[in-house]
Amino acid sequence: MYLNANLEGRLVNDPEFKTGKNEREFVTFRMAVNQYFGGQETATFLNCTGNEYVAERIKKVDIKKGRLLHIDGNLTERHYTDHDGKDRSSLDVAILDWHFVGVKDKDEKPATADSASAPVAAAKTGKLQDPVNVGSEDDLPL
Repeated sequence: MYLNANLEGRLVNDPEFKTGKNEREFVTFRMAVNQYFGGQETATFLNCTGNEYVAERIKKVDIKKGRLLHIDGNLTERHYTDHDGKDRSSLDVAILDWHFVGVKDKDEKPATADSASAPVAAAKTGKLQDPVNVGSEDDLPL
């Protein structure tokens, strides 16, 4: 059974790309999710891990620390012992899907060269139409 999670928060660190035992790349980062209880704001920090497909998408758009993301994933609690011998626990998210939230930062580079908007792409092909005068009223379906 899985505990599904829909999270919206900011990256605490830049994503780290690593290679697993099976020679496949994966991505890890920490995310801060703010919650409001009784007029007080608290932050929950989560470790997020994505498989090779998630890692490829994140690498392609070059996401940086501080970026606001929405993540769909599976939540698990992990118990471990720290360097001082104290028992600790952390919340980990296995990322199933993600997308951007809000506007991108000024210094963030575009996703890809071919991600231009439709009107700009249409202008390059010479097939740009005036959105106000697309056709006559006879062309509208009723």
